[in-house]
Amino acid sequence: MKGVHQIYLFAATVLLAVFFFIQRGAYSEGSLFEVTNNGEITWEVKDFGEVLFGRDSLPWKEMQNIYWPFLENQPNRFFWANERKNKVLIDHYTNVQNLCDQEKITKDLAQISANANELLDIPIPNQLFFYISGIDLEHPCLYYHGGKDSVIVFVGLDNFLGSAYPGYNAVPNYQRTLLTQSQLVVRYANALLENQVIQNFNDPTLLGEMIYHGKRHVAAEAIIQDAPIHEVLGYSKAEYDFLESNERQIWEVLVRENLLFSTDIMVRQRLSQPAPFSKMGTAMDMEIPGRVAQFIGYRMMRSYAENHTDLDLKQLLTIRDAQRILRDAQYKP
Repeated sequence: MKGVHQIYLFAATVLLAVFFFIQRGAYSEGSLFEVTNNGEITWEVKDFGEVLFGRDSLPWKEMQNIYWPFLENQPNRFFWANERKNKVLIDHYTNVQNLCDQEKITKDLAQISANANELLDIPIPNQLFFYISGIDLEHPCLYYHGGKDSVIVFVGLDNFLGSAYPGYNAVPNYQRTLLTQSQLVVRYANALLENQVIQNFNDPTLLGEMIYHGKRHVAAEAIIQDAPIHEVLGYSKAEYDFLESNERQIWEVLVRENLLFSTDIMVRQRLSQPAPFSKMGTAMDMEIPGRVAQFIGYRMMRSYAENHTDLDLKQLLTIRDAQRILRDAQYKP
C-alpha cells in the first residue's frame, strides 16, 4: 500500500514530534488563569477511521447504532462502501495509525475539555470521535452541542500528520505549516471556544477584529495551559520572535496610518486573515508573518488581563467595548 511506503519519509517528523513534547513548555509565557482539575472526565472515545478502513467488511449495524452522527447527512450504505475503496483516504488512515498516538491525544483533549469546563463552563463532551476527514483546513476539529445530553466532538486526525506529509502537497505552505501534531490541541481548544463563549461583537473596525482574536487566543492559552504561545497563535518560533522583536514598529504603523479604526474590509483581510505575510505598506512587509493584527490583539488582551487580575476568564471575554480595552489595557510595546 502506498501509505506504508510513505511512512519512512516521516521518520524525521516523528523525531521532531518527540522533541516537541520534551520542549513543549520551553517558550510558554504561561496562562494567567489557573486550573485545579486533574483532567479526568468520562466520555466515549471511538475511531470511525478504524470502522471504515480497518475492518474486512462494512459493519453497517454498528455504524447505525454507534457512529450515527456520520450517517446524519449521508445515510446511504453504498456511499460508505465506496469510501472504503478511496485510496487517498486509505493512505491517510494508514499514516494516522502509524504516526498518531491516540491514547496520548485523548488524554490531552480530556485535560483541555476539563479546563474549558472549569474556566468557562463549556459542557464536557460525552463522546469523542476520531475520523479521517479527507483534509479539512477550515474545521479539523468540531464541537457539537446538540442538547443537555448530547455533546460530541470530532477530530480529523489526518489534518495533523506534519508539514512534510505528501498528502498536503496541494496546500499552500503558510497553511501546511499548521498541519502538525502540535497544532491539534490548539485547533481542538478553538473548536470548544467557537460559538460558545466568544462572539464577535459586530465591531466593524480593525481594532474590533484584533480584540476578537485577542480574546480567542488568551482563552485558548488558558484552557490548554502548557502550550508555547507561538503555537497557540499558529506561528513558528522564528515568526513569533520576529513579531516580538518588531512589535513596537508594527504598533506605530497601525497608529500612524490610522488603521485601528478602519472599517475597510480589505484592511482586515490584509492584516488579520491567514496569508503568507501581512501587507502593512512597509519595507519589511515580506518579513511580517500573516495575521499580524491577531498577534497585536493577543498582546493587548494579555496586557489588559494582567492589569485587571480581579476579572476571571469568563468576565474578561464578556467585555464588548473594544475602545475600553484599548484605553485600559495600558498596552505599551
